[in-house]
Amino acid sequence: MQFAEFLGTWTAGSGKLAVSASAFGTGGNGLCVMLTGGEKAHVGGTAYAVPRMRSDGTGLTADISTICGPGHKDVYAAAAAAKNISIMFNEPVCVTAGIHVDHAGEEEIAELDRNTEEAVAALTAACRR
Repeated sequence: MQFAEFLGTWTAGSGKLAVSASAFGTGGNGLCVMLTGGEKAHVGGTAYAVPRMRSDGTGLTADISTICGPGHKDVYAAAAAAKNISIMFNEPVCVTAGIHVDHAGEEEIAELDRNTEEAVAALTAACRR
């Protein structure tokens, strides 16, 4: 029986605006990623991306399915990360995100977005095959 392999955790930012990406691999049969951060880790939204060739044949894209808890915007971060990782590794990717800061303003949300992108970029750089 093959089990998922913990690949690591990558963090960007600090304090209540830090975001971490933890990944598990299945030996080329898919990746599972958990994005957490802010003041309270939780399960807010999940995105599943499956890579496929673009209809014009110019490279890969991904079909994405999402599900989220009522009012949770973290599903947008999950969808973007799942699509990028899926295309990069050409395998299915499931990303669950739970990033929360009470009463976050526009600047804090922008910083959380940047930190999410940085954490995912660090993950993909470290796991590049």
